[in-house]
Amino acid sequence: MRRLARRAAEPVDRLHARLVLPEPSGPVQRVTVVGIYREGEPIASAAAELAASRHHVDFRLGAMGESAPQLRDRTAQECMSAGKFQNLNDLVEGVGTESDWLLIIDDDVLLPPGFLDRMIEVCRRCDFALAQPAQSRTSNANWPIAKRHFLSLARETRFVEIGPVTLVRRDAVQLLTPFPADLRFGWGLDFVWSDVMRRHGLRLGIVDALAVEHSSRAVASTYSWDRAQEEGREFLKTVDHAPVSVTDGSGIRTYRRAPQPPAH
Repeated sequence: MRRLARRAAEPVDRLHARLVLPEPSGPVQRVTVVGIYREGEPIASAAAELAASRHHVDFRLGAMGESAPQLRDRTAQECMSAGKFQNLNDLVEGVGTESDWLLIIDDDVLLPPGFLDRMIEVCRRCDFALAQPAQSRTSNANWPIAKRHFLSLARETRFVEIGPVTLVRRDAVQLLTPFPADLRFGWGLDFVWSDVMRRHGLRLGIVDALAVEHSSRAVASTYSWDRAQEEGREFLKTVDHAPVSVTDGSGIRTYRRAPQPPAH
């Protein structure tokens, strides 16, 4: 019954999204896209979707091996061998001053059409400095709060995942980078982000109307679940971080429709 309910809810939410997603109206932004990939697809398709944006998009992708032919012009480094956020540190240098937004994307996610323009517009109207699209109900998500919620445009939350897609505004980029150099798998980092954002009075959010599909690989299928958990536990012993309760419920506030754009 739950599976049938999930299947029935998805088309309703897709229709709702078409009705409530605001048309992009803000100023053109500079966006830097970073991500580490093993194979050319589906990240090449995601990159093509992002490149179709009205905004100025700069790609700094990193390849674990040689760059994929269809991504050669968008790959900044090849043969990267460290952990995800260790590798990303090599790609994000200078982004906090050069770009208005940083988009971090995994290599196994499918984006909805018009994703970037609408994602930035929703974040602008809701004043989200750190945000993620929800994951579809069939995606492999670690936390229920990250799954798409019914008939919701977006939710203000106290928690945003480190993947599979994360959008970071320039002021938050300056607070959250560089990433911890000794953290290979990244587990636990999202709880540190939550604490940093709270202390600086910046909003976090999950955008349900732009849910992405993240189901081609199970979580931790390319690395050791046990090693990642152990690293995360040890990491959190050394830093200030939010409690796991920030993942409870659906968030602080649900937006059924988009707020009016800011006056300034």
